[in-house]
Amino acid sequence: MDSRIIEEARNSDMIIFFQKHNGFTFKNQNGNYRCIQHPSLAVKDDRQSWYWHSKGIGGFGPIDYLTKIENKTFSKALESITNTEPVLYKPQKKTKKHTALHLPDKRGIPIRLYSYLCKKRSIDVDIVSALIDEGKIYEDKNGNIIFVAFDENNKPRSASVRGTYTDKGFRWDCAGSDKRYGFNMTYTESNRLHIFESPIDAMSHATIYCINKNAWRNQNRLSLAGISDKALQHYLETHPNVEELIFHLDNDDAGRNATEEKVRKYGKMGFKTFDAPPRGKDLNDDLLALTEQKKAVKRTQMHHYDIGI
Repeated sequence: MDSRIIEEARNSDMIIFFQKHNGFTFKNQNGNYRCIQHPSLAVKDDRQSWYWHSKGIGGFGPIDYLTKIENKTFSKALESITNTEPVLYKPQKKTKKHTALHLPDKRGIPIRLYSYLCKKRSIDVDIVSALIDEGKIYEDKNGNIIFVAFDENNKPRSASVRGTYTDKGFRWDCAGSDKRYGFNMTYTESNRLHIFESPIDAMSHATIYCINKNAWRNQNRLSLAGISDKALQHYLETHPNVEELIFHLDNDDAGRNATEEKVRKYGKMGFKTFDAPPRGKDLNDDLLALTEQKKAVKRTQMHHYDIGI
């Protein structure tokens, strides 16, 4: 499939898509859109980001919707889009509004943040503390985790919200986010960049480095907040020393197809590109499996000690 067609499908207008695919209609509420037939389904003012609150699932564009909600494979999702008057799915042109980034109010003691990231996700506590000190993560007054991306002048430019109260925590971008700026963990002048779909995957990769007795700050990491490479393009513009790109996108149809496309695209641009997929669905799955393996070994060692072996 032509990469141009894939990109157009990803950047489709969700209001038009829902109207054609589902027959859903929407009403505008202060710039955002709420589905009349299913009030818990919302589309943001960019007309591409969507979230179905009652299902606890959100995404960007119709491919995410078809794979996450209707459980279609990537190829079937793309086929469904391109076979239904694809010209209607092009985003509407509108004047770009420069709105300031709105960050939720911070909670004093980030109890839920530590519980969710360290206990549930097995992220190393020292990594979490370091990112809190840098202002890259914090807990808001509702117990959600906020991931913040900064520009070259250390000014917050984009942020995303991650819920912590359910197994499928909701995700949402903060108003005024500039998607050119991705959450990153950049500490060295290394010419190598590790690339992930989410901040938690980047933090999981750093934690695996710690478990393997390596210094996690010796590698630079970037979250794309999905599979769009907008943040990667800007990162490379501002970090000209980068020569090697290592992609760790999710081990599903969308992630595999996006990786194949980006490895080819950036390879043609002169970068050394590598595909390093997770063994499980994503890097956090790999971390959880490794953590459980370490616990099992420790339990066996303790058992041997108890019985005198």
